Amino acid sequence: MSVTISKIEVKAIDERGALHYFSTNRSGEFLLVYRKAGSVSGQHYHTGKSAGKNPEEMLLVQGTLTMNWKNLGTGETGTVNIEAPSRVVIQANIWHEVKALTDIIFIELNSLVDGSEDTYRL
Repeated sequence: MSVTISKIEVKAIDERGALHYFSTNRSGEFLLVYRKAGSVSGQHYHTGKSAGKNPEEMLLVQGTLTMNWKNLGTGETGTVNIEAPSRVVIQANIWHEVKALTDIIFIELNSLVDGSEDTYRL
């Protein structure tokens, strides 16, 4: 699969709110990203030469988005609506763009250096 979406399940909920948790084997700097409703991000792909982009992982913390993607090897395309909280995994050589349907907040499990060294636009 080119793009994998998985819900981040609720572990506990009470009058204060909800508790979710996840695990990752990644460390270092991560990106906390805020995007406004109607904005478009991405429109690029990664070759996988950067460990932080092979695969690219992001946690949608708040909001709803549409992700369009295209597998550059097979030509397969897809569109998926994603609601928070969700984990998104994008394999190498998958062109992708994110359209914020609402204001969104997400965490990318990589640094700016990872992205700048392995980001290509069509």
